[in-house]
Parts: sequence; C-alpha cells; structure tokens
Amino acid sequence: MMKKKKIKIAGAGVAGLTSAINLAKADFKVEVYESCQKVGKEQAENPQMLPNWLSQGDVIEELEGCNIKINWREQIREIEIFLGSGRKILISGKKIPVGYTILRGGDSSLEKSLAQEAENLGVKIITNFEVKENDLDFDILATGSSQVLTLGYGQVFRGRSGFEADKTKVIFDQKLTPSLGYGYFYPWSQNSAVVKISKRFDEKISLKESLEKLKKEYLTEDLKGKDFLQEFFTKRSFQVPKSAKINNSLLVGERAGFQDQLFRFGIRYAVFSGYFAAKSIIENLDYDKLWKEHFLNEFQKIAKLKRIFQDLKRKNFAVFPEKLEIPIEKIKKVWLSRKIAFLLNFYPLGPNLIFNIFFKNLFSNFTTGYGKNLLA
Repeated sequence: MMKKKKIKIAGAGVAGLTSAINLAKADFKVEVYESCQKVGKEQAENPQMLPNWLSQGDVIEELEGCNIKINWREQIREIEIFLGSGRKILISGKKIPVGYTILRGGDSSLEKSLAQEAENLGVKIITNFEVKENDLDFDILATGSSQVLTLGYGQVFRGRSGFEADKTKVIFDQKLTPSLGYGYFYPWSQNSAVVKISKRFDEKISLKESLEKLKKEYLTEDLKGKDFLQEFFTKRSFQVPKSAKINNSLLVGERAGFQDQLFRFGIRYAVFSGYFAAKSIIENLDYDKLWKEHFLNEFQKIAKLKRIFQDLKRKNFAVFPEKLEIPIEKIKKVWLSRKIAFLLNFYPLGPNLIFNIFFKNLFSNFTTGYGKNLLA
C-alpha cells in the first residue's frame, strides 16, 4: 500500500479545519498553520447566522453530513426586516428555525470547537505562523480574503438581561446603507448583542456615523440601559471563480471567494469547500468539479437575486406592502423551486413584468394567508 503523504493546510478557520478533520479521519497526517497566536482569537466574539432557507433539509444536518460537529448557540425564530419608509417584513419560523446562531471568535467559537475536534484526531496545529500569499508549499489555502469588496463596522453591547436571543433585526434603509450595505441587530444571549453596518469598499460614507444614525432611528429601545463593550471591523470578499486551484494548491472558504454575494453568509460554503477539498485529495477527484456540481448553481442564483435586490432598494422597496409576514417554509419552497430559477433568468428582459405580476401576487398570497396586522 502506498504511503499517504503529509497534508499541509494554511489557515485554521472553519474551511481549513473542516478539511483537516476529514483528512485525519481518512488516516492522513495533517498539519495546520495559523497566523494568530490562538485559534478563534483573530476577532472579538461575533455572532453570525447560518440561514435555513438555502438547504433542502435542516442546515445543521446538512453541514454535519460533512463529518464535523456544529456547535450552534441559538435557534433564530424571527427576523424583522426594516425597508425604510415604514415598510417591514417578518420572517418567522414556527415549525422550523429561520436559522441558527454561530459564534465566531473567542473561546466558545465554532473555530475553537473544530480545532479541538481536529487535535483529538491527531491534527497538528501550528499557531503564530505567517503564511505568504499563494505559498505553494501548502496543499490547501484557507487564509481568508484575498481582496476587499465590502467593509463592516460593529459594536458589542452587554446588559444584565433584556435581549431576545431568538430574534434579530435587519435594516435595509437606502439613506443609511446604500448599494450592497445593510445593518443588523443580533443578540446571541440574554445579555449580549452586536450591532453592525456594512458598505461597499469604494463608498465614501462613514460607517461609524451611519451606525449611530441607525441605532437612533431603529434600536433606541433595544439598546436602552445596555453598556457598550467594544467595537470591531470586518472585511469581506466574494466572487464566483472559474477555478479554485492555484497550481497544486486548493483554495477553500473566503480564500476562493466562496461567499454569499448578497448577504455575505459564508459558513456553509466554508464547510462545503473544506469538505470537498479533503474529498478530492482522499479519493483523487477533481476539486473544481466537486464544488461546481454542489453549489455553483446556487452562487449563480444569488448573484442574479443581488441585481434584483439592488433595483428594489433603489426604488425604496415600493413593490412591497407596508407590513408582511412570511414563514420560512414558504421562502425555502420558493428558493428551491424551478419557478424562481426561471424568473431570475427572465428578470433582465422584463423587470416590471416580474415585479407587477409575480412579486405582488406572491406578497398578496402571504398577506392573505397570515393576516394583515401581524406586524402591527
């Protein structure tokens, strides 16, 4: 039997550690090199949502099918979305969660738990190691953003009680968050919450000033009596690459650009790409073919939806009714249907037709089915 070579991975984030765990389970010797002094310590505690509407089944079960354990913190049951001009949408999850809260950064982070799982399998993690750009000594590159397309600024708040950890708020207000930007209020426990706002990299607006305006207009009651703890900054990159390989190195997670272009959900793609990179090595398969078969179509759908969303935002979401509740089951059904794929392809040819016939009819059905005053 041919001896298996040692696999070297650059980056101990979610994608790199997913690869490491799968390779170790296949009896490969694995070394992971991380630039930070401790895994999971590169940022402050920061909750991120794992959305449940992109998956055929439950997203936790989907990701745990990649041979890792997801230490989610809370189930999200409501997302209240503010569209400006008094318009609101409530996405509710009574039967199934809208999503799950995953904690990034800190001792309770997803990265920390995956690192422990990897070490238990014999993976060697070397910290405080600087990896040079496109270092071809590594089999897998999981080093995060290679370019910056969006910037984010956030603040962490603490209080003795009062936060509802199963509810979040998202703000798409053209005055405060132009183009791809948005803001959100995200509790992850009864006494901890984060407020964050983002913008496109080249936009000449102050994120700090916009966040203060957002807090004053939308979150005064939510933050009343709560203490500011710390601030943090983020950067995001996303693209749909033709190939996620550089010579013999495989690119995973955000290093490959695997990120939701619209809302920047990246955890699913970090896990998927880490899993498929490992699978390609273990079974001697084409990595590009694996990831493209699994989620290229989804990336393309999201990119098309981003264009529609930007048009809606420029028009101040006038196509929406003032108040609307949509169950997560309906969103999942629409997103996974063939009809939405057809409409996304047709939109550039007839945007007004799509808005006036499909969306208004869709919203009318939701409002009729769930009552007009649910958000009052």
